[in-house]
Amino acid sequence: MWKVREMNGRKYLIYLFASVLFVVCGNEASAREVNYQGSEVPVYVTPGEPTQITFPERIEGGFKRKHSALALERQGNFLVVFAQPEIPYEGEALLVHLGDQRSFALRILPSDDDNPRDEFIDVRDMRAGADFDEGGETDPYLQPRGFAPPTVTSGLMREMMLIAEFGKRGGIPGYRRSNRYTGETVLHDGTIEAKVQEIFMGTDLWGYVLDVENLLETNYKINPASFRMDGTRAVAAESWELAPRPDTAEQKIAGAHKKRIYIVTRSLRR
Repeated sequence: MWKVREMNGRKYLIYLFASVLFVVCGNEASAREVNYQGSEVPVYVTPGEPTQITFPERIEGGFKRKHSALALERQGNFLVVFAQPEIPYEGEALLVHLGDQRSFALRILPSDDDNPRDEFIDVRDMRAGADFDEGGETDPYLQPRGFAPPTVTSGLMREMMLIAEFGKRGGIPGYRRSNRYTGETVLHDGTIEAKVQEIFMGTDLWGYVLDVENLLETNYKINPASFRMDGTRAVAAESWELAPRPDTAEQKIAGAHKKRIYIVTRSLRR
């Protein structure tokens, strides 16, 4: 396990994957999933109680009524909604704009006996042409032959690399693709920093794509053991060598001090 420790008077803060994954697993399990197809989505709230609404990408802004009974707190790709007691029976309309120019219309309504309060809402964009995939059906005739399927470790690893490094569009059949924790730091020990890029969640396996950056002014060799956690099946990387922290604009553009790490574990829901 990765722990907080003191060494030579400097504090090395290394976040447990479990601290992120516990929240992911817990929230995903209890969230009401909404397939957004362009029409207004009802969200049920209780005055004084928070409701979290998660979107597929980072929130850029939005609109609500000028004299609103709603208080909103924005954090990354989710909103926390607090309703005041004066929220009308017919509710209030809310428009949310994402950083990739997509918009979502919500209707925030007071909860009742027939419609209990939503604690967590997970909004999925199901509109035609939406560049967001939940791991739907893939034409088997378009699948390359002779490769392991994504239901096994090597197949999932290959699919993650095709998406992250070669720009393959869409998701991985049988896996839910989540950007909820994009940018979250999971390792920072003063030498390297690792952040979540995205997570793929399947029935038997989960896959993680991390961005790793060298913080030192010298070359650094990544230790795969640093990224092991309970249930790890495999760890892979573009390269285990990181160039020194860049000093020039050219070095920064080259990005040799950054690499991607891929981790496959057993599903946390099993």
